Amino acid sequence: MMDYFVTCTIISVCCLLASLGMKSAPSRLNFYVIMLALIAWFVPWQYFSQLPLFESTSQYTVNVAEFSFLNTLIAPTDAQVITSESSIIAPVSWLPSLNHIFSVLLFSGIGLFTLRVAMYVKLVKNLKANSSLYSTSKRANCIYPIRFTSIGGPAFATGLVNPVVWLTPEMENRKELNSVIEHELTHLQQGDIYWTWLICFIESVFWWNPICSKLARLAKEQLELSCDEKCMRKLKGKYQLDLASLLLSEHEKKSKYNFFTPPLLNIEHSKSFNIQRIKMLNKEKTMKSKHMVMALAALSFSALAAAQIVDENPKNEQHSAQKQPAASNQYNQQLAQLLEVAGDAKSDQPTQLIQTAKNIQKWYANRDVLSGFEEGEIKLESYTLLIHIFSKLEQYEDILSAYETWYPAGSNPPYFTKNSLAHAYIQLGRYELAIAELEELSKELNGNLHAGSAGNLALAYIYSADYDKALDTLQQASLEGSAYGDVLKYYIFDQQNNQTKMAELKGRLPAAFAVTPALLPRVGIPQSPLLAKL
Repeated sequence: MMDYFVTCTIISVCCLLASLGMKSAPSRLNFYVIMLALIAWFVPWQYFSQLPLFESTSQYTVNVAEFSFLNTLIAPTDAQVITSESSIIAPVSWLPSLNHIFSVLLFSGIGLFTLRVAMYVKLVKNLKANSSLYSTSKRANCIYPIRFTSIGGPAFATGLVNPVVWLTPEMENRKELNSVIEHELTHLQQGDIYWTWLICFIESVFWWNPICSKLARLAKEQLELSCDEKCMRKLKGKYQLDLASLLLSEHEKKSKYNFFTPPLLNIEHSKSFNIQRIKMLNKEKTMKSKHMVMALAALSFSALAAAQIVDENPKNEQHSAQKQPAASNQYNQQLAQLLEVAGDAKSDQPTQLIQTAKNIQKWYANRDVLSGFEEGEIKLESYTLLIHIFSKLEQYEDILSAYETWYPAGSNPPYFTKNSLAHAYIQLGRYELAIAELEELSKELNGNLHAGSAGNLALAYIYSADYDKALDTLQQASLEGSAYGDVLKYYIFDQQNNQTKMAELKGRLPAAFAVTPALLPRVGIPQSPLLAKL
């Protein structure tokens, strides 16, 4: 969560600095840069990437997903094996409560926006009930209706579908009338009313965020300045004089702005900003190369800040142990108990392995349930130890039974466990079931299977004689160029009698597999990270 706030703050600062450096640029460009910063606060990828539901599968992948082959000719790399349980320790224990607070704030903001919309609808109804139509014949080429009303400021516009320009009755006989109408029509022509509602939405949802409030105010100011610039180009000096005259006369009037009513496209602003508007009209703003450089710099730094959050966990995986919070005493006690009852998991004696499996199952059934992420952690640790033992004993039906006990329906098991099921199904010759589990896993991960899972899926396709799908699976980055992937491809090409492809691969294969007819590697024994502590 803190990463989300830091990233969005960095993006906002980058955009604000770029905007300050582009004061001489067209206000429209400044507006877009500021909107980039505003929208960044409403993009959920930074936030949701930190929730346990969306955690990287690397946290749950142990080398049960990998393979060791006949005569250990092909072995998993160190990067493919997680050797410490610290790599799957939970995020900070207070994070869920912070997430809940953040969610409450967001939902309250949505409620605020809904209220503002309701009050806005009521306001528009009152405007229509207390208004009279301005004769459009007095103004040529006016595509929007203009109405007089005693409600609201001197001039503003409403309507997402059927826009209307509203004026106070006092404006009818004023010399600034044409300039005021031109200003409001320019807002509508530029689509500013849609931008204003977007700003209102973000401003409402993030009502508690002072940075968003600041950005929203600046964005609305840039809309006004960009409108002034366009009107100035059309009406020349008359617009500047009319704007100065109107702002000075309206300055003394009390503002009728209501916090709950969304901001209208009006000319009511602070005294300092109104003075700034008049001064800015004396300055010619043109697009220059340096302005584009600054805007692109803001975009680049924002992208880097966003990418930092996405890549933070992989880049710092080696430091995960230092970042993890201290485990509770209850968790440490259960971990010690698990290591004690699983003391013979490294044995090669069937009787000892059988007894160890019974000890783990008995201990797991009688232990106290832990709180939070620690429960998922101890469950995963004990499960991986058990499937290691069952795999050594070649008791694959027991792996399926253990899965039902550890992860019953509706328990939302880690991604890793689907691969353990597929591993057991393959050993039992139930290839269709293995394919179903891994295809479902692939959908959940948007096709980004880890090497072990991809290898299991390709192997299941091979056993089912679906060589095209097997090759498609082997093309993904996790297996491309790996020894295991090459061995499987070699076998497929042999089955397809593709001698050309076999010749291309032969030089890259271990000698034991560079033979004809091609051999499939034997699937190795799944390992548990706790074995190193036994």
